[in-house]
Amino acid sequence: MKEINAACWAQFIALLFLFFLILGPQVKNRSGVFHGWHCGFIYFYGIGQIVNEYPAIRIYDYSLQQKIFNEINPAPEGYYGPSPYPPFVALFFSLYARLPFNLAYVLWAGTSLTLYIAGIGAALREVFPGEPLKRSLIFCLALEFCPFIIFTLVNGQLASIAAASVGLAIFQESRSNPVRSGFALSILAYKPTLLLLLIPMLLLTRRFRTLFGFSAGVAILIAVATAFTGIQIWPAYAHFVTLFGKVAGVNGNSGLNLARYIDFSSFSHLVPGGRSVVGLTILICLISAVSSGLALLLWRSAKGSKSAQYLAWAATLTWTLLLNVYVPIWDTVLAVIAIILTLGALKDLKRSAATGWIAFLSLLIFAVSWVAEAFAHRFRIEPLTILIGFLGLAQLFLLHRAIQRDSMQTDTGILAK
Repeated sequence: MKEINAACWAQFIALLFLFFLILGPQVKNRSGVFHGWHCGFIYFYGIGQIVNEYPAIRIYDYSLQQKIFNEINPAPEGYYGPSPYPPFVALFFSLYARLPFNLAYVLWAGTSLTLYIAGIGAALREVFPGEPLKRSLIFCLALEFCPFIIFTLVNGQLASIAAASVGLAIFQESRSNPVRSGFALSILAYKPTLLLLLIPMLLLTRRFRTLFGFSAGVAILIAVATAFTGIQIWPAYAHFVTLFGKVAGVNGNSGLNLARYIDFSSFSHLVPGGRSVVGLTILICLISAVSSGLALLLWRSAKGSKSAQYLAWAATLTWTLLLNVYVPIWDTVLAVIAIILTLGALKDLKRSAATGWIAFLSLLIFAVSWVAEAFAHRFRIEPLTILIGFLGLAQLFLLHRAIQRDSMQTDTGILAK
């Protein structure tokens, strides 16, 4: 294990060195933005700049967004897509927008890395206490995961916030602090699509105190945004999100680079024949079967063992990425936490053979993530969607077995009494 750790960390250091070697010459000698670097951070810096220089309601003026984004760095196609994030996201990045772009970008990269380390570290500390070599190896692979290091850290996306939110929520739950757990989970309100299955999971597993903490956290975010921007910001936000739906999710996906999206909806738009009658029938049947099975298992897991709780979280996180309408590749960092929880459950269940298969599938997801976009462009099929789907099916099966074991142990205890 020590030798494997050393090899992985050496590979990570080499990867960082290669990145700086490639990126270094692209940076201007004087102040300015990176040459040709059309990173996602431009969106967040731009909406923060709108808050600083215009009436807040103009956050959702798409023509103004275009103007500001292109002033920061002209888009290669001549236009940027809309930025449909809630107003408290723009308020947060207005602090970064007070700095020069390069400095703000580096500062956000540091913040993003810190958040990711906090989320992954919290999950690892809970699942693998007293096992530093295992934690070190998984942590290294998590840092090398392409959706994090390229799409989140380098590109400046926000997925590290999701990792921190979920990791800390699980950690607080393990410490019997359900209200704090829900409060941590409320940070996911920055991207409501990530809550599509998590809120039903809280209800089905009767985590009512967690749901209370979540509601309190969201209420605070809404109150702060309203205090700074006014009540009129919310109708503007709702209207803008509706317009965004015309180029994303179930209404089209026509304006997106589908090779960067892993949800079933985007997958069906990308694959040939995916939107035909037959393709849509298969998609609807698959979504219905998985949703029903997941809901039933979550309901039955409510009073289950620690392994059942791990798997309930893991399955919910994994299927959140697939049973959705708008999940870009960077949000698959949540799969890292789902994998950590799955391995922790298998350790508790003492299923060594299954642990080997899940570890192999996890390494395959890690490797394929580096070529997934190029593969999807060439062959019109997203391999990460398929692999994460297999992971989700395995988690449902393992959750079913964990619930069965809990039931047998309960029956045995009753008979013994």
